[in-house]
Amino acid sequence: MTGSVLTVALAGLSSCATSRATLMGAEGITVHAFRRDFTTAFVVARADTAFMVDSGYERNGPALADDLRSVGIDPARLRAIILTHGHPDHAGGAGYFKRTFGTPIVAGAGDSSLFSTGTPGPLCPTSDRSRERLADDEAARYTPIMPDRVVDGVTPLEGLVSMPGTIATLPGHTPGSLVVTIPGAVFVGDLFRGGIVGSSAEVHFYMCDLEANRRDVQALLDRVAPQATTFFTGHFGPVERSEVEARFR
Repeated sequence: MTGSVLTVALAGLSSCATSRATLMGAEGITVHAFRRDFTTAFVVARADTAFMVDSGYERNGPALADDLRSVGIDPARLRAIILTHGHPDHAGGAGYFKRTFGTPIVAGAGDSSLFSTGTPGPLCPTSDRSRERLADDEAARYTPIMPDRVVDGVTPLEGLVSMPGTIATLPGHTPGSLVVTIPGAVFVGDLFRGGIVGSSAEVHFYMCDLEANRRDVQALLDRVAPQATTFFTGHFGPVERSEVEARFR
């Protein structure tokens, strides 16, 4: 493989943890996806360097550490956990890794109140499915955490985790939401989600300003990650660029 060509092998993910490797062209990067309770944590690895994007619920922290070991990655060697936002299903497990392995946490400045309280903040359901589970999601909690590095703007990945790419702020789903780019791909958190069935891109279950969300996704396509062909979503997915453009253009 050459350039930033991306071969995806993530089919078969379910609510139980399953890992599939995603090979990233000449950069030698591998992405592992671990899904539990319908939320996905990603580990990005190259040679002896690895970092994690999102960390699932707090209750799944120990199992996620075992997932890393199952693909030959020592959780104690993670360079960082980058949190796309402060909701319990994305940030909850980070505290376990910090307490157990000393893993540094990188997060967006705008979500400081979520990290300090371990609460989800306001949630605006966008579908009957999310309205049905609103009470449970509003009640979700995690032990408050203090990020080691707070991001506010565009930050190169190289100095944090010794890999090419960037972290960029893209508020909308939460005030401090981040996206993480690597060659050929981008981790979008809950900016949008993958289809429950099929490969479509869909509006996330919770989004308070749908027009602003559309503008944010367009900014992602045009400015933040113009070269990305694959979009790793926190729920379901991954999604190819053509599907994102079809839904949000």
